[in-house]
Amino acid sequence: CPSCGSSEITIRTSHKRIVSELGNINTELFIELHVATFECKNCGTKYTPEHVDYPKGYEYSRRIIQTALSMHFQDNVSGNKIAAQLAKYFNVQIPPKTIYSWVNALTEEFMKSEFKTEPEKALEAYKALTIDGTGFSLGNKLLGKKKNVPLASAVKLSNGIYLLTWWE
Repeated sequence: CPSCGSSEITIRTSHKRIVSELGNINTELFIELHVATFECKNCGTKYTPEHVDYPKGYEYSRRIIQTALSMHFQDNVSGNKIAAQLAKYFNVQIPPKTIYSWVNALTEEFMKSEFKTEPEKALEAYKALTIDGTGFSLGNKLLGKKKNVPLASAVKLSNGIYLLTWWE
């Protein structure tokens, strides 16, 4: 049990979950997960362990999400083109708006995973920013007031979203 450490647990409920995975040109690949919710007999806590490769709340595997984000940030490919390329080469059907929602929600997590050896440098090197009248924001997190920085590059990704690199 994650709360009390007891090994006295029972399966409370279970269900199947179907997740898209990277396939190939001829085959669409799905993974069937059997998800169990456990209950601790000692403290009554209910919990569902999360699988590292298949994040809760997503219909797609972490590999698909990271491939899409990598294409977007490293290769500067639009969401529409990413969706088309994933459909063509991996037979994965993803709406472009889903890819853009990943960009908005997972930028910080993706950048940290790209800089595993030095995670503190992840957001120094790349920041996806919405530039408005009051400051810079990354998703829902306010990064600070506008200030002049020596930009190395600025690439417009989508409506109001820019990928900026700069020297600090």
